[in-house]
Amino acid sequence: MALVSDVAWFFKPVQAFVIIASAFNAGGSTLQSPLIMPMLMLPNIPTHYAAQQTAYLLHNSEYFFPPLNGVCTLANVLLTSISYYYSSESAVASAKLPRLAIAAATNLMTTAYALGIMVPMNKKMTVLSKELERGVQLGEEKETKQKTKEQELRRLQTRWRKLNYGRAAIMIASAAAGISALVVRI
Repeated sequence: MALVSDVAWFFKPVQAFVIIASAFNAGGSTLQSPLIMPMLMLPNIPTHYAAQQTAYLLHNSEYFFPPLNGVCTLANVLLTSISYYYSSESAVASAKLPRLAIAAATNLMTTAYALGIMVPMNKKMTVLSKELERGVQLGEEKETKQKTKEQELRRLQTRWRKLNYGRAAIMIASAAAGISALVVRI
């Protein structure tokens, strides 16, 4: 009976990479909620500056975190497929299969959560940032319309902070499922 690692030499290194990458992704995302976003919500920082920084944070995060999750998703799908292929001849592959499937599914859930919940909020905050900046340039800081936009930005920042923990929890679940697949013994 062949072990998966005997047939696919890259199996464990890829598992280790995906676990570390998923945990890193979760950690980076998690730190944005209790550390970075609260700093952008400080009352003594003019809202239009906080809006610019929020838009900057969200925009630059798009270049790193989604591609990292994409790599983790593809790697977990590959590992799940290999385990499925060898599951009839390897007890280890058979034991890894459901755990790797959970890891792949949670990576896909992270993407769905981000696209369905986080990205629409990110876009709204980016639009508000531009509108708030334009209002400052036009000298409308004191107008009711500008104050309403400031309140909406603060509301979205608070909501984003809370919902970002949900995304991080899904990523942590992916890393945990990956760890359980890595250490499984038969």
